Amino acid sequence: MILSWSWRSLRGSDSFSGHRYFLPLWVFVFLLLGSCGFERQPTEEAMGPDSASGGPEAEIEAMLLASATSWNGGDLDGFMDDYRRSADLTFSGGTGVTRGWEDLRTRYLETYWAPDAVRDSLRFEGIEVVELGDQHALALGQYVLFRPEEDGAVTSSGFFSLVLQRVDGRWEILHDHTSATPEDDAPELEGS
Repeated sequence: MILSWSWRSLRGSDSFSGHRYFLPLWVFVFLLLGSCGFERQPTEEAMGPDSASGGPEAEIEAMLLASATSWNGGDLDGFMDDYRRSADLTFSGGTGVTRGWEDLRTRYLETYWAPDAVRDSLRFEGIEVVELGDQHALALGQYVLFRPEEDGAVTSSGFFSLVLQRVDGRWEILHDHTSATPEDDAPELEGS
């Protein structure tokens, strides 16, 4: 055998005799490392837009808090900015279904932004987000309308569910279902 002959001839040489025990060790180490499952960890860029911000939950909660800030600042367009600007947008509430961004904006102008209307301050509580795949999410929570000038007196509250889609790196509301809690059934709220 050629292999046997080569091994015997090298084994006797001075250049190999000190390394004869290292060859099986290197083969063992090579086989051991080859069987390990090394996995490259993704970078923040590779993980996507949710990784740096804490995921959809943090992004959507921040979006809703900014929306309440716009509402409280009297900025209807800032409040409406989170809704998809499309005829496909739907809003379900106590008076039925409103379809389309323009019609929803008109609804707000005729109610909360009417010239003689008192527009209370808004806050969101108990926000929960459930991912519905990579590009969609469901947000649940409670809205509270209150009057800071009257020691935070709550004027209305209720629950909402939002269906959202990530479009061009930001979340948009596709559907909003908001229902007011009847006064007799209103739960005890934070700060009330």
